[in-house]
Amino acid sequence: MANAFKRVGDNASVVGAYDAESDLAGLVIPGVASFRVVPQIVAALGGLKNIAKVKIPVLCICLGMQALFRESEESKCALGLGIVPGKVRKINGGLRLPQLGWNSVKQEKNDPLFYGIKDGQYFYFANSYASFPQDAKTILGTTRYGEKFVSVVRNQNWWGVQFHPEKSGGDGLRMIGNFAEICKEWGK
Repeated sequence: MANAFKRVGDNASVVGAYDAESDLAGLVIPGVASFRVVPQIVAALGGLKNIAKVKIPVLCICLGMQALFRESEESKCALGLGIVPGKVRKINGGLRLPQLGWNSVKQEKNDPLFYGIKDGQYFYFANSYASFPQDAKTILGTTRYGEKFVSVVRNQNWWGVQFHPEKSGGDGLRMIGNFAEICKEWGK
């Protein structure tokens, strides 16, 4: 991710934990693992009681997006952040899992994260589980793989994308650049 930010002309530092007193303009939570590691993400953010203190823009990628939800079928013992109400469950539809490769994202709402990206563009996915929010207001984008699932969400300063923008060519880099711009404008 740090290299992707460099490619769009922005600097990114790798940190192991969030500190509300730091001068970070934004935060990216990547993830390539199963939901059972989500408690580590929660701990790195200071625990559930400190989530409300995160006032900067946060972009959660792949497992990071799933961490925005309270629970997942993948690991029933692990608890997520609970920022977006809903569930994470295994993708249904009879297709091979995991979904590995390029798939399109239908933009359900306008958002600065999509600036300059055409509706229906393709991004790189690697997932067997997907998010199903309860509140339609949080849904920014959807994708179909056997069934329709939510691939982009937003709740206030928290964005989630199920795909990997850092592996998604020009449109993925544009999205990373858009997030960098969101971070610059957020504090003004």
